[in-house]
Amino acid sequence: AREATLEAMQQNNIRPFDGARDDIEFESISILPKKSKKKKKKKRKKNTDASNEEAVALEEAGPQWKSYGSMKEAISAGWKPGQSFSFVANNLKGQQLQDQDVTGASPIGGGTSLM
Repeated sequence: AREATLEAMQQNNIRPFDGARDDIEFESISILPKKSKKKKKKKRKKNTDASNEEAVALEEAGPQWKSYGSMKEAISAGWKPGQSFSFVANNLKGQQLQDQDVTGASPIGGGTSLM
């Protein structure tokens, strides 16, 4: 998460200060819950159409993200490397760089040719 945060800062033309990597604090880590194994459906009578519609609606809603206060809590809740997660990073310190767009730059030497 620290490397992803520093990379995002660089992509937004922000140079992190020395030691910024150590000062980053993470809050509100959100993970997807574990995937539950689907159970085999038993054949039911035709009178239970209303209960089937409710079950189908719950399945279509998709998994809900669960939030935790720290990465340790998220790991103990079942997060493993390689799984998606979302987080809020605080205490980031860096310097906004000037726009480094080179479309209007002139070549060294004024761009005149002698030929």
